[in-house]
Order: sequence, then structure tokens, then C-alpha cells
Amino acid sequence: MRKFDVVIIGAGPAGSVCGYLLKKAGVSCLLIDRATFPRDKLCGGGLTPKCWKLLDELIPGFKYEYNSIRKIRVTIENDNRCDIETGTELRLVKRKEFDNQLLELYKSLGGEFKQGAFLRYDEQDDGLVVTLKSGEQIACRYLVGADGSTSSVRHFLTNNHDNGFLILEQYVKKSPDNAIEVNMSKYYDLRGYFYRFPNSEFDAIGYGDEFATPQKFREILKEMNIPETKLFGCYMYSKNDYPLHNRVILIGDAGGFANRVTSEGIKAAFETARNAAEAITSGRPFREVNAALFERMRKEDRFARFFFKPSTIRFLGWLCHNMPRVVNWCFNRALRS
Repeated sequence: MRKFDVVIIGAGPAGSVCGYLLKKAGVSCLLIDRATFPRDKLCGGGLTPKCWKLLDELIPGFKYEYNSIRKIRVTIENDNRCDIETGTELRLVKRKEFDNQLLELYKSLGGEFKQGAFLRYDEQDDGLVVTLKSGEQIACRYLVGADGSTSSVRHFLTNNHDNGFLILEQYVKKSPDNAIEVNMSKYYDLRGYFYRFPNSEFDAIGYGDEFATPQKFREILKEMNIPETKLFGCYMYSKNDYPLHNRVILIGDAGGFANRVTSEGIKAAFETARNAAEAITSGRPFREVNAALFERMRKEDRFARFFFKPSTIRFLGWLCHNMPRVVNWCFNRALRS
């Protein structure tokens, strides 16, 4: 049986950055993903200023292609519109290429990568034994679940994984208007929104709410005169309601760390990757190293319950229509803080 200090399941931004940081610290890693890279990934690909600045800190000098965005168009109930001019650029990446670059960076340090699917883990006196669906077994001191919202590691750790909502997305021809579009309406039900994210080659069109279906997405596309292409779907898990384990760490979307209002997940992927690497190299519990982020998630849960009330959405629509400068100021302050 092969042995590693850490086995990481999932080679997206969370898994690859965690592996990169561990390899830099001299920790032996095996990164496992069921996909063949480069692979498509449902995601608008937006990096907020706080996100790309954190990436610059974690991996200085990392170069990647992105589309610079400085305008966000918010529409409430189809008639209250506000154009937000951002003081700092947002960077939109193509996740297929971006994720592959991060994986290759990890491999450039000698990090091992294996294509395979997680099945289970068993606890031993001196660590864990991870079993893949192929039957192969690997011994390790730590197991990191970075395998997305439908995480197999989290499913094995707990049966409680139904707290979230469905997001549907497709790619269309790039619009000449280089702006992010967000549309909120009571038609989209609880926590619902429609978005258009323009990257350098095409636009990612998406829709999500707690009762989303492909048929409803098709109706929205038809209403907005957008041709249907190939639909992608992803269940967005948005809770931290699982038991914390000293040797099994969940990071990124696998741990339910996406922003509760915007569903932004890449920044939290980088944060939890950093915190998991620090917990492993220092021997401190992840619950301690990541305590500030767990607390932030609890605050975001409370804020989301307030934000997605119909009365709050109506007030936001009124602000967009009557006081757009206030909306601009609040949004830009949130980007900087």
C-alpha cells in the first residue's frame, strides 16, 4: 500500500492550491480527481478583487488569462436597473483553463496526481486508509475533501447534505457589452437569480434558486430571447452542518463555504486551502485554524435570510431605481472590505 502524508480528493482550485502549499512546505501529497484535465466546470468564473489579491499572496507571480470587468448591471423585477461602476477590476476566467493551470503548478513541484474516484476511508491507529472505487487503497495521515458541492468525502462523513440549491448554466456567444448582469425577481423563487458573466471568449449564462429545474431555465431563456445551447447543472451546498474530524478536512464547496448571498466560492476555496495546509503543517485542528471563516459563514447565513426576504428585494429595487449612487457606494465598499 502506498503512503502519503496527505491525500486530496478533487483537483479544482481548493484542492490544487492546498496541494501546492503543502508541497512547498515539504509535505508528500497525492491529488486525486475523477476527471481528465482540462475539464469543463460550471461556474461564472468571477474573481473578486479580494479573491485575486489573495491568489497573488498565495502564489506570487502566477499568470493566468482573464477578462477585466468594471461594470455590473443589477436589475430587480425587470424594471429597476442600476449600473454599478467598480473602482477595482473583477477578473473573469475560463475555469477549464484556470483550474488546469493550478493543477499543473502543483505538479511542477513534484506533486503526484491520479485519476480516480473516492469510495471510502477507514481509520487506523496511525492515520487513515483511503479506498478508491477501483479497489486501490492508499494510507495517509490526513484526507482533504475538495471535491465540490456534491462531495463524496462529505457524503461518507455524514448523511446530511441536502442544504443547498440547484444552479443551471450554459455558454453563449459573447455579448459586445462587457458587463456582468444580475437579475433578481420573485419569479425565481427563494434565493433566486439570473446572471450573465462575460469571459474572454463567450458568456456564461446561469440561473439558480431553491426550486430550479431545467424546464424553468428554458422558460427564462425563451422569455429573454437567449438561444438554448448545452445545459450544465450543479447542486450548490451551502451549510457547514457536518461533524468536524481531526484527520478529515473539507474545503471549498465540499465544505459548504460559498458566499451565502452571491454564491461566490473561489475566494473561500483559496482561504480554506490555505487554512487546511496550515492546520496540517502546524498540527493544529482545522476547526481552530479556520475558526474565523466558520464564524463568517454563520453571519452570512443570518444575513442571507434577511437579504432574500421579498420586502428586502423590493427595497433593493427601490434603491436601484431612485438612489443608484448609494447602491454603487455600498457595493464598492463591500469589494474593498
